[in-house]
Amino acid sequence: MGRRAKEGRVHHGADEELVRADPRLPGLEALLSGDAALELLDSLLPDDTERPLRVEVARGRYRRGVALTATLTLHYADGPRHAFARALPPDAAADHARRWSPPPSDGSAALAALTEPRLRGPLYAPDLGVLLGPPVDDRALPAARRLAAEPQRFTGTSPSRAHTLSYSAGHHWTGRFDDAADGSGLVVHARSGGVNAACYLAPAVAGLPVPDLVKVSRYGLLVTRWLPGEPLDRLLGRDRSAGEAALAETGRLLARLHSVPPPRELPRRDPAAALGRAAEEVADLLPDLAVRAAAVARTCADALASAEAPQALVHGSLRPGRVVVGGRGPALVGLEEAHTAHPATDLAGYAAAGSGPRPPVGGAPAAVPGPLLDGYLAALPSADARRVRRDLGVCTAAALLCRATAPFRRGEDDWDAGVAALLAAAETALAEQ
Repeated sequence: MGRRAKEGRVHHGADEELVRADPRLPGLEALLSGDAALELLDSLLPDDTERPLRVEVARGRYRRGVALTATLTLHYADGPRHAFARALPPDAAADHARRWSPPPSDGSAALAALTEPRLRGPLYAPDLGVLLGPPVDDRALPAARRLAAEPQRFTGTSPSRAHTLSYSAGHHWTGRFDDAADGSGLVVHARSGGVNAACYLAPAVAGLPVPDLVKVSRYGLLVTRWLPGEPLDRLLGRDRSAGEAALAETGRLLARLHSVPPPRELPRRDPAAALGRAAEEVADLLPDLAVRAAAVARTCADALASAEAPQALVHGSLRPGRVVVGGRGPALVGLEEAHTAHPATDLAGYAAAGSGPRPPVGGAPAAVPGPLLDGYLAALPSADARRVRRDLGVCTAAALLCRATAPFRRGEDDWDAGVAALLAAAETALAEQ
């Protein structure tokens, strides 16, 4: 262990400039591409440990001079595994390494989706300031460690057939347990910011089609039933006509969700704080855009603060993959981000999430698909529909700003142009408001 990873694996101009401008993170380059991360792993793994065949990198939040978090997918002959990786200033990384403690041993060895036996404990590159390890060692996600220690306590079943559905380092791990006692399957959500049962209970009590809530834990774990059906994005790709009909029905379902009285337990989020963080992320990546991003954040926050629309229970992360179409029509899944907000928030978020790598030339804002918008507005009283139409532009601008760093996170070759295009689209949405 301890051999330094080879240099020169970053080939794109925007990445090169980022590395050059941030000497406090000497490990930054090693986490910007799969090839570089594979070389880093090769330098850190003991000689008798199996190497992955290839590595994919999903970049997370970057804070200039502070940290880059990345999620790694390690591809082996028998399937993929996941890991977190963080590039820190070397002194901060050394402090993190000193404070690491092994996870509890009871039951954890059986939950390979979290513990990944080929990465026993976090790997540490002191000269680069990089920490890397399986999800169970992700200090920002203590719920994953709790689940690995006592999987049967939370699922009531053996963890031997658990597999990862999604993992975002420092944010969440979502996995499916296929061998539930009744054969239906369970989905376990481990989240860094805690979980709230009201996100599922309030829609369910109102009769909306959502997964059944099985268990919620103060450790940040939430267990739901697996909901069978076809994700809306797949249906749209397979059968456009059927997909658009499901979109219209999803619009009506969304209107029903927004009519549910928000429970007191539901979290409230400060739009100004979220927009401020989004502007800071843009500024950390591209300082030349800092003033423009901050202006969009201020304008959106002021407009949302003065909006007269009543606050609604919103999904919080609506996109095609969060709608499952079954025999009885669409159902909403992935409600862990549900909170109280402007009712146009979900439509705007759906539009921004579906805007592709970047908006069209000219900064045209993302648009809500016609069937979804029509179905939604038709289900509202006329006064509510007018308010949503009035405020949809500012909500779309806010959603675009919050997604402006997506081209960097996807590792696009010219992500700097993509970030600028999304910011321009947010500005256009405000100008057309």
